Amino acid sequence: MIDVYTLDTHFFSVTGKTVHVEVLLNKIFEKKGLPVPVKVEKNRYGKPFLKEYPSLHFNGSHSGDYLVCAMSQNPVGVDVQRIDRTKRMMSLAKRFMSPGEVRGLEALDDEKRTQAFYRLWAQKESYMKYRGLGFALPLSAFEIQQKGEEYQILDEGCQTGGVSLRRLELASDYELWVCGEEDEVRKIEFGVYEE
Repeated sequence: MIDVYTLDTHFFSVTGKTVHVEVLLNKIFEKKGLPVPVKVEKNRYGKPFLKEYPSLHFNGSHSGDYLVCAMSQNPVGVDVQRIDRTKRMMSLAKRFMSPGEVRGLEALDDEKRTQAFYRLWAQKESYMKYRGLGFALPLSAFEIQQKGEEYQILDEGCQTGGVSLRRLELASDYELWVCGEEDEVRKIEFGVYEE
């Protein structure tokens, strides 16, 4: 099972303060009765890990008003993106996405294209984090394809069988995706963060 924890940090977004994933991770550990503060280390690509808990994998992301953290017994990646409908994203797509993904985006009208771009970006970033490589794995090195209601990861450099992408509801102007080896994903809301 993958647990995905969400925390609304709206107040801090408005005041310009930053709340890091470690804050949410410490809240999770407190809730589980584990010692805090949690010591987070990073691999050579910047993926965080818990040296004291080698069988516990986690990953975090933040965008706009939300901070999210995914935890699992297996590698996991999570990404949240706030959708900015004022930006035209095709120049980024052409620079970073695979040719097939760019063609798919170009076939959509502007409104659908914007939503699809952020969905695709969150899916791809969650996979890059799952792999533990971050942006050392170029966005164009693999492709996300939709098959009915499911999404497949096509990566010539890695076997992706058993790895799935799951969308979680957050707010209407956000895309939240988790990538991992478990089929079951549970969302746990911590509500609004207060200092």
